[in-house]
Amino acid sequence: MMAIFSMRMQVIKRSAGRSSVAAAAYRAGEKLVDERQGITHDYSNRTGVEHSEILLPKDAPKWTVGIDRSALWNAVEAGEKRKDSQTARELRLTLPREIPPDQRIELVRDYVLRNFVSKGMIADVAWHNKVASDGLEQPHAHVMLTMRPAVEPGGWGQKVRHDWIACPQGRTHDDGRPIMIESNSQSWNSAEYYERCREDWENTANAALARVGSAERIDRRSLLERGLARMPEPALRLAYYLKDLRGALKERFGQFQMAKHYQAVESRAKAAFARMEEAPTRAGDAARNFQRFYDWFDRQLDRLAPPRDGPEREPPRSTTFDMER
Repeated sequence: MMAIFSMRMQVIKRSAGRSSVAAAAYRAGEKLVDERQGITHDYSNRTGVEHSEILLPKDAPKWTVGIDRSALWNAVEAGEKRKDSQTARELRLTLPREIPPDQRIELVRDYVLRNFVSKGMIADVAWHNKVASDGLEQPHAHVMLTMRPAVEPGGWGQKVRHDWIACPQGRTHDDGRPIMIESNSQSWNSAEYYERCREDWENTANAALARVGSAERIDRRSLLERGLARMPEPALRLAYYLKDLRGALKERFGQFQMAKHYQAVESRAKAAFARMEEAPTRAGDAARNFQRFYDWFDRQLDRLAPPRDGPEREPPRSTTFDMER
């Protein structure tokens, strides 16, 4: 039997009009003031947040000890000067339902400490649970991570980066071009590092499933890599996202505008799924496109949720979806 593996990483960027303070308030279900922009983000009435906490490295500087969520992310925003700065990285983990609720917090905490906090990142973790498209619970965790290590006195160090260099073993492509590799596989932006984190979550969750006597297992490999041609339950997930979108649009717009936007998204989404299902020989591409679709929905739902106090964010310019973008 196979439980669902879902682990997504995204970067919160100012160039996309996003704020790490706003993201933290939404994930934790709290009221936070973005001091840089002078905007209050109030999500204190949000449901589904079961627990949240901040995890610090063992050698964290004194100014971070006991820091609260508001002080942390406002310090992050103050430390980034560019208008196109990347202010945080967010990881979203789906937890297997078979793991008992009283074990989920410690499971995620242990994983985050090993893979991220031990490298110098400060982690802000929120455990969520809501009803999934099949009517059962959907436990998951959002992990916001700093892009820089905290240093004394009261500041941030350099970002842990990597360069692309020619393979030291002299490997080349068929056309003679050198194969490029990462110069630092411990870089916080490294694809190799991220894949190791995916593998560790697979092993961590499967070990927890085994301990509770469950036969379910998660597998980080794609359907194509496992030799499976089926699509990842697109109809169920489409219905689930459309339900969430309808609620967000209803809160943000009037009845007429809500119906207009919702119908446009629904028709485009269904047409996109139909096109992909007509090309079964491209199962791998279809799976990736489905994931792009779900990621797009997540972004729109975040943008449609306005702060309760202060000026509202500008609504999305378009609520249609083009699978070719």
